[in-house]
Amino acid sequence: MKAYEHIQKFQVKYCDVDFKDELKPSVALSLMEEVACSSADELGFGYAYVKPKGYAFMVTNVCCSFLRPIGIGELITVKTWPLPPSYVVFGREYKFLSQAGEALINASSRWCLVDMKTGRLLQSKVIENQDYSTYNTAKALEEVRWKIPAFKPEEGSLRFTITIANSEYDHNMHVNNTRYADYCFNCFTVAELAERKLKRFSISYVKQCKENDTLRFYLKKAEDGSYLAHGFNEKDEIVVQSQIAFDE
Repeated sequence: MKAYEHIQKFQVKYCDVDFKDELKPSVALSLMEEVACSSADELGFGYAYVKPKGYAFMVTNVCCSFLRPIGIGELITVKTWPLPPSYVVFGREYKFLSQAGEALINASSRWCLVDMKTGRLLQSKVIENQDYSTYNTAKALEEVRWKIPAFKPEEGSLRFTITIANSEYDHNMHVNNTRYADYCFNCFTVAELAERKLKRFSISYVKQCKENDTLRFYLKKAEDGSYLAHGFNEKDEIVVQSQIAFDE
């Protein structure tokens, strides 16, 4: 029996690309969210299943390896499949392919299931209609380091500030995960990004943000040459962490 994959095709639109006519990281995350939700629907534990129970799936970590830029107008295929979950962690893998089958992006993500009334994390066993022993165990991205180094605001340089408004919200009534990718990349100028090729992008969601929260984004260069872009709230608490590596 063939291992499960959910497959969708997309054409890269004008609104999907940056000033270099390349797919924005935030749009890559949006496509991952789209296929993940569609796959969950297909497998029977999607929005229509969890919403009446007062539950919601929320992504906690994403790690992406960018093998080459994806240009405007390209027709791409995105594949996804869930991994057998652990106690409270639901893993999901992704592959982006060109029309010719060339690997473009490999990515891994981790999700949690939340009781929206209590905020409590729920065990994977509450999804009662799945046989996890039949799940695809292949990894799109090997040796993922989920832990992103943290730093204090005074250790980095302030690059970007935003006050959260309604356009950042999704149906879980908080800032959608894809928006944070734009915030993190706003820590760089056009000139800084113009000569760099994105190699790897990891993001961790630490705290939820709501309307009228003000976030400050700081940038720091890591010892390995990558960049750390972190968002802090008014209490100087980290709400999102990212690590960004380029081929200079």
